[in-house]
This record gives sequence, structure tokens and C-alpha cells, in this order.
Amino acid sequence: MKNLPKVSLFLDNRANRRNILQVLALDKAGLNPKIIVFKDFPKDHYLFKKGLGDKLIYLSKTRNEGFRKFSLKVLFELIKILRKENIKVVLTQRWRLVKYLVLAKLFYRDLKIIYHLVIGGRFERLRRRIFLRLISPFLDKLTVNSKALREEILRYRVFPKEKVEILYSAVDPKEFELSLSKEEARRRLGLQEEIFLFGMIAKFRKEKDQEGLIKTFAELLKEEVSAWLLLAGDGPNWEKCKSLTKALGIEDRVFFPGRIHLDEVPLWLKVLDVFVYATFREGMPMAVLEAMASGLPIIATSAEGLPDIFDTPLEIGRLVPIGDYSALKRAMKELYELSEEERKKLGENARKRLNEGFSPSALEEKTLSLFKELLNQNKS
Repeated sequence: MKNLPKVSLFLDNRANRRNILQVLALDKAGLNPKIIVFKDFPKDHYLFKKGLGDKLIYLSKTRNEGFRKFSLKVLFELIKILRKENIKVVLTQRWRLVKYLVLAKLFYRDLKIIYHLVIGGRFERLRRRIFLRLISPFLDKLTVNSKALREEILRYRVFPKEKVEILYSAVDPKEFELSLSKEEARRRLGLQEEIFLFGMIAKFRKEKDQEGLIKTFAELLKEEVSAWLLLAGDGPNWEKCKSLTKALGIEDRVFFPGRIHLDEVPLWLKVLDVFVYATFREGMPMAVLEAMASGLPIIATSAEGLPDIFDTPLEIGRLVPIGDYSALKRAMKELYELSEEERKKLGENARKRLNEGFSPSALEEKTLSLFKELLNQNKS
């Protein structure tokens, strides 16, 4: 049987719902996608539950061995995989993985590379700007997930304008349609049924600003607001944030359930009344799209990507300036004081906005268009 050209995603251990939707779309279109990962890719990852385990091709190094520092062994293994599998187009979203692909292209000239950039502020450093200019001839597409990020790329003139395209993330709302009530979900997770619960699901990193949210929540409680806060996830700032709640005397009002598996996210979102995202650096937050899919009202800062989400006549919540904790507290109080029906309407609007601008079909169509365009270039 002829070894037909294939396509691939080159991922570290953090594959998300967007990646899964892309692989499913490429597979449905007959492009036989593969997923190149490090050997310690989580065995319990959600993509196995989506039936994509047979798409994985493992490198012999762990993520830390190949991702944290450059490895010649990973490079030559990658070249071998690309040739053996006849992979012609690869998409990656990690800066360190792009370096492997660019060097691989020196030995495998047919390779087309799509670099999906997800976080802004990368090119404030001159070294990064110089590096992207140097490798830009080897990259065939630079996709970004927000208008602000595209404007940043063009402003710094680090990549040809005609090769920069917006590729929005997406979430399938069907995955968040649970057949149980909020009260049932709370009982299942050991939470009180009759409380008002703000929540945020995100990695505990400085830029996500859980610290700022905790301090704002403490101030909100001083205004006779009877509410609780759920902060799910793990990361380097987890212990610091937990200690902060004790220092502020609100440890009995803040829940820290820890890391949540991707397939458990819909259940945890189900228990919330309002989703709050206090980040000050972002791309296109999957966490917010997932909350919208769950039909939750959204309070978010105006970090990159979030203005794109709120760019709609539909009222879905509140968008506040980055680092403006007074505005954040005001938004939280406003949504707290709404009736349950008013909050429900905001959540319904959020779900409509998701379907309008960040649907699986839009992501699938754009992904297929990108890959097919580059495959056709190989034929010509």
C-alpha cells in the first residue's frame, strides 16, 4: 500500500481540547494525523478517552529531557519519525519544539511547519525578535489565537504579514451538557448545596493572578457578601495562595481542590455560579471557553484574547481592566446581586457566543484549510 503523506501535531505533555478537536477533524478528512509526544506523556490523558491513543508516536526522552534543554537525540529521532511516517505538515504550539522542527527541516526539505503562537509579550525581548526573524523562512504559517497577538506580531515586524493567520480555539459544548443539577454536582463533590460560589480553574502561576483574586474576594466579603470561592488547579503558586487565604482569615471561604483532570472539568464547572478569570497575561483561554460551554456568566480581565470573546452585542458578564481590583470587586458584586434568572441569561448568552465565534466546526474548517494548503504546496 502506498505510504500516503501524513500530517502531525508535535506536542509536549499539555495537549488540550483544541488539539483533540484538530486531530479528530484531520482524521475525519482522511489525512491520517499522528501526534508526536515525549515518552512520559500522561497515560490517563483525556485524548485516550476520545479514542486517539493509536495516533501517538513516542520519543524516547521525557518532556524535561527534550523540552527543557535541547537534545540531539530528540532531533534525530524526530527526523527518523517524519521520514518513516511520511509526515509532510507539522503543527506545534511550543517555542522550544519549533527549534527541533526548524532543524529537522534542514535534513527533511519537504517538511511544512505551522507554529501556533498562543501567548503575547514574547517579542518584547530583542533576542526573541531576532530569533523569529532568523527562523521565519523555515516556518510556513504562523497562526495566532487573538487579534491582539496578530497586531503584536505585525507591529514588531518579526514575520511576513501574508503568512500570519488567526486560528481561534474552540470547545465542544456537548461535552459540558451534564444530566444533573448544580445541587447534585455539589453533593457529588462534597460541597454545600446552598451557597454562592465564584470559581476559577487554571494553573497556579503568577500571571493567572489567583493572589489578586483572593485579595479582591477578601475585600468583597467585607461588604456583607455571603459567597465562597473555588480555585482549582495546581502549580508553583498553589501553596502561596493557600497561605494567603489563612493570612487574610478567609481560609474557610476558599476551596482548593487541586489538579483536575480534563474529563472532570465539566463537573467542577457545574457547581459554580460565576466564573472569574483574573489573568494579566493570556492567549485565548480554554478555561474561559469551557466555562462558556457550561453556560456560566464570565468575569474576566482584558488580557489578550478575552476582548475577542467579549466582542459581541450579547451580554455574557463583565470585562474589567487588567490589575484593576476595584473594578474586579465591583463586577463580582454586581453579578452576585443579580437574580438567578438574570445570571442564567448571561450564561445562555455566553454559550451562544461560544457557538457563534469559537465552535468546533469553525476550528475544524480552519485547521483543514491550513493543512490542505500546505500539503498542496508539496505536490506542486
